[in-house]
Amino acid sequence: MQILSIQLKNIKSHRDTQLCFSAGINVLSGPNGAGKSTIFEAIGYALFGVDARDFVSNVDRFLSIGAKRGEIVVTFRTDDDTTWQVSRTVGTPSKWLLAKERDGAFEVEEHARIEETEARIAELLGLNNGRPLAEQFKLVIGPFQNDFLGPFVIKQPTKRQEAFDEILGIDAWRKTYKGTSSLLSALQEKMKVLAAEVAVKQEQVAVLPQKELELAGNRETAGQVEQQLAEKGGALKELEAALSDLDAREKAITAITAEVQLLEGRVKDGGEKIATQKLRVDEARKARTVVEQSRKGKESYDQAELRLAELRAREQQRRAIEHEIASLEKEALRLSQAVGHEKVEIAQIGKQLAEEDAGLVKARTDLQVDDTLRQTAAALPELRSQLDQLKGERALLEGRRAGLVEGKEKLAAGSCPFFQEQCLYVADKSSKDLFSERIDDLDRAMATLDQQITAAAHKVSEAEQGGKELHGRKVRLQELDKQALALEARLRKNRERSDKLAVLKEQQTTAVSLVSARKTELQVFSGLDELIKSCEQERISFQAARDTFNAHLKDADDLENRSQTLAKWQTALEELHTARSGKQAELERCRAAYHSERHQELRGAKDRFLTEVATCRQQLAELERNRQRLTEEVASLKRLQEEINAKQAKIRNYEEKEKLVKFLRNQVFKNVSAQLSERFREEITLRADRIYRTISETDEELIWGEHYQIMLRDLADGVLRERSDDQLSGGQTMSAVVALRLALLQTIGARIAFFDEPTSNLDASRRENLAHAFRAIDVGREEVTEHWYDQLFLVSHDVAFTEITDQMLQIGEESLLVTDAG
Repeated sequence: MQILSIQLKNIKSHRDTQLCFSAGINVLSGPNGAGKSTIFEAIGYALFGVDARDFVSNVDRFLSIGAKRGEIVVTFRTDDDTTWQVSRTVGTPSKWLLAKERDGAFEVEEHARIEETEARIAELLGLNNGRPLAEQFKLVIGPFQNDFLGPFVIKQPTKRQEAFDEILGIDAWRKTYKGTSSLLSALQEKMKVLAAEVAVKQEQVAVLPQKELELAGNRETAGQVEQQLAEKGGALKELEAALSDLDAREKAITAITAEVQLLEGRVKDGGEKIATQKLRVDEARKARTVVEQSRKGKESYDQAELRLAELRAREQQRRAIEHEIASLEKEALRLSQAVGHEKVEIAQIGKQLAEEDAGLVKARTDLQVDDTLRQTAAALPELRSQLDQLKGERALLEGRRAGLVEGKEKLAAGSCPFFQEQCLYVADKSSKDLFSERIDDLDRAMATLDQQITAAAHKVSEAEQGGKELHGRKVRLQELDKQALALEARLRKNRERSDKLAVLKEQQTTAVSLVSARKTELQVFSGLDELIKSCEQERISFQAARDTFNAHLKDADDLENRSQTLAKWQTALEELHTARSGKQAELERCRAAYHSERHQELRGAKDRFLTEVATCRQQLAELERNRQRLTEEVASLKRLQEEINAKQAKIRNYEEKEKLVKFLRNQVFKNVSAQLSERFREEITLRADRIYRTISETDEELIWGEHYQIMLRDLADGVLRERSDDQLSGGQTMSAVVALRLALLQTIGARIAFFDEPTSNLDASRRENLAHAFRAIDVGREEVTEHWYDQLFLVSHDVAFTEITDQMLQIGEESLLVTDAG
């Protein structure tokens, strides 16, 4: 298993950091506060599911300052060479996703709950031993910097033993032994409770025969009461039949009396309504006379109203024409002003465009290029070629001169530059005679070439200046062409504006003609105001007659309806008189057939029978309630007997369980935990001792004793000496803890591990030895321990690790430097 890379976004000091890891040993180095420990925390959070609150007091502090959300992505490869990627966000909501690489892309696995995600990651890491990944990381694989010594330095033996039993996974036996103690007590307590319950219930069941006899007596008494109720019920029905007939006669008398009273009230109301209706009929006759007298005046008013409406319509036509004339006059004035303004504008623009055209012609003439300038610019490539050739010749001469000078210096002592020995050819000669003349000739040739180079450079400069001037004139001519095109467009627009001016003049003439025509039409409406005033006075003179006609018209039209209603009500009143006489005769007959004394006597007899029947029914109800109560009590007592039998069976079952628990506690659970602890301590001590000897380079033997106490054993003056953890120095304690952690990791089968500042409290020699111990484990040197991990991550400032690491990652505030070892 190998972690390939990690990416952090908005995690503490890492705004956007990505690290790639190699197999073997990876060392993270850098200044304090650069975020080295944060890398380990991020791996624990994303890959092992550690809660962020284990690193910080508040989850928001795990984020970069100002950030609302962060993300950690860890890419790793499993033993089957499959690449996976796990990502976990920081913030609300938090997501933990696992993805598998397929065809160069990562496909997320679907998990319903985070528990499924954790179980899947534990399976891939080979850590699915039933313990949460977060606990394995915090206790063994990657303890935090402040918890590095962790349970190794706990003073209380019992607490230290409980911590390491949990790490090694053997605490289950000890917890089981302690847990079964409460189980045994619970079994014994349950047996006591059941025995007490059985005793109480047996006392309750003792009254069962008595309750059964009481229930039989209740049923016999209920039969007798039911017989009495049947006899009294028959007599009550006969009495109710006679009483029902008298009730009907009494109700009939009451109903007829109410009807007679109702008819008398209606007769009285009918007389009053008829008197009122006669008055309304008289009012309608008088209104009809008034309507006939004012009809002629009302018709004259309507005719005046019609003539006035016609005159008002003509007045509206006149106002519309006057409004139209005003609009036309305003439009004619506007067009006249527009024509004058356009004439002035067109003339001014024409003059301005003519001046600009003359300026363009003059500027184009000034920019014409002469032949001398064109020839000078055209010769530039050839002049540059000549200059480069002269510079090349001078460089060759300068190289030859440097070789001659070197030969002159070496031959000054008579040494051959090729064979590095005394040169016989120049043994009797001076080196000046061989080289001085040649060097002087080269100096003269180089001076001549310098003069030629200066002249050629001057010509190249003139040609370049000519080329720039030629290009500049070309650019300016192109700009003049653009200005000419723009000027032509403006001239075209001005001509179009002149064409529109003629159309504008025609519109002005048309508007003036329309004003004259509409003013002529107004002459038709002369004298209209006098006609309207005369018609209004005529309408006012007939206003009173029209109002009188309208005020009495409704009553006059209602005369026939009111007369018909009066006749109808008079007929109905006669019918009411007849009905009242008939009801009074019927009332007298009903009173003669009714006997009130007999009615009261039967009512008293009925009340007595009802009381006796109710008493019987109440007795039956009470007997029924007692019967139900006794039935329930008998059934309850029988259920109690069944419960007694069941609880006695449970007591026998618990007695068998008590025997089994006592056997398991005394014969099994009490000894297994201690035996497993001893076996693990022996195995880990053997591995840790070899690592410790490599780190310390001493003859001290490291022993992980009872209750997981760190001890060192050596010979001092021939006497065996043992020292416990509270007698050791800081360096010895740290070396022993590092050795035990490495051995512990190998024992539990962890393939990766994290060490945060493991060289604390170690001197230089021990730090170097620790680094070589890590490398010895990595390559599987048997005198230390066999190779067991795929990757080891260390945070350290120690330079000793630079020689043994597979990759050194230098973490800083501005950059990240990665160095591969080897």
